[in-house]
Amino acid sequence: MVGDTSVYRKVTYNPTSRVTTKVNKLFHIIGDKELVAQLRPQNPTPPKIYGLPKNLKTNWPLRPIVSQVDAPTYKLSRHLATLLQPYTGKTSSYVRDSRHFVELLNGIQLQNTEIMVSFDITSLFTNVPVDEVIQIITTLLCGSTIPTGYVESIAFCLKSGYFLWRGDYYLQIDGVAMGSPLAPVVANIFMEWFEEKALESASVKPRYWWRYVDDVFAVVTRDALKDQTSHLNQVHAKIEVTMEEESEGKLPFLDVLVIREPNGRVTHTVYRKPTHTDRYLRADSHHHHSHLSSVPRTLLNRALALCDHKYVDAELRHVRDVLERNGYQWRQCRRLLGITGEVRKRPAEAQRTPAYLLYVQGVTDKIVGTELRESKFFRGPAEFLTQLLLQL
Repeated sequence: MVGDTSVYRKVTYNPTSRVTTKVNKLFHIIGDKELVAQLRPQNPTPPKIYGLPKNLKTNWPLRPIVSQVDAPTYKLSRHLATLLQPYTGKTSSYVRDSRHFVELLNGIQLQNTEIMVSFDITSLFTNVPVDEVIQIITTLLCGSTIPTGYVESIAFCLKSGYFLWRGDYYLQIDGVAMGSPLAPVVANIFMEWFEEKALESASVKPRYWWRYVDDVFAVVTRDALKDQTSHLNQVHAKIEVTMEEESEGKLPFLDVLVIREPNGRVTHTVYRKPTHTDRYLRADSHHHHSHLSSVPRTLLNRALALCDHKYVDAELRHVRDVLERNGYQWRQCRRLLGITGEVRKRPAEAQRTPAYLLYVQGVTDKIVGTELRESKFFRGPAEFLTQLLLQL
């Protein structure tokens, strides 16, 4: 996993102290003392790398993830990512999520000479050219409200990547680390530049081209498909593009299965990977009811949002079977159909003092219901509560 010498280099020292010192020197760019106090690293620790198997790929290669929580650059990277985010998603090809993609599909009529395909970038994050993306960001921020000095901080966070692996330290000498708060937004910025360059120079442009980070859904003519794929692989030396064609009139994209009807009309339903187990948080597990109810609510919401009307009933039958196998009562879940998709506004609440408690089934509920009626009760995972406590 760390054997690629074009991306990683082993070193004999712990870079944490050096990186922390540099981060503290960069805070003069921000100036806001209160913000600096929030971003300053406290007792930083080295990032750790681990791998998630790509179980749909041959030989199950690992996807490297560098956990940067508590790393010297983590808080600063998160702040910079927040500043950069509004400058992405401005292109006509941008796909926000699966629901947005379904909206884009409405009204599409395919010709017999056209084919649905998806393009994917091989290992995008580790192949993002850092020096080039810094130049792209510099150009992007020209004339913006973000001070130009921030580019120095962005460049440092991108170039100071390192991690601990089996007792040894490694520097990441190119690419961005999946696990860094900056990585998704930087990858998106690079892909916007890449697709603009690719489409401008293409001899035949796809009729439809929609992108979610490094996944692209496109409709091209069958005759131009081979040339289109070859062209995409010539845009940048580090970027390798793979292509998947529709099979039997079907093509998965995100968690949507796009279906070509015999008349050329495009429909859609929910897509689940072959490795999906349909196992969810069981109804009889030791969790708060708000967490448990999120399971049927999410599945029902997805069915109604992603399915064309002709596939809704089949998907709801599948959801019912899955929920019952996970211990849920369909009669209770069915009530959610009446409120799924509705936005219910809560009345404004008076300012209250929050109380933070561990959730113990049967005990916490009684305390909240009797002793703490005037306090706000946050129900969330331990990480969420930790963040709340840090803000006190």
